[in-house]
Amino acid sequence: MFSKVVLVVLYGRIAAVTWCVVRSVASREALLAALDYACDTGADCGSLQLSGLCFLPNTIQAHASYAFNRYYMR
Repeated sequence: MFSKVVLVVLYGRIAAVTWCVVRSVASREALLAALDYACDTGADCGSLQLSGLCFLPNTIQAHASYAFNRYYMR
């Protein structure tokens, strides 16, 4: 996992935003284990459910990145 810095323009001001994302070389097994850990220990993963706002894209990388970021921000 690593952090990505994104510049966002809000109300005419530029702000740096840090977002946790998974490494592209991470194995599926490692991502699933870490995703379970993050969701089981405090990350709010409700948005990753089938009807959730962050379900799509439905990939393990996208879901893990979301969960890791939620865990980190907690």
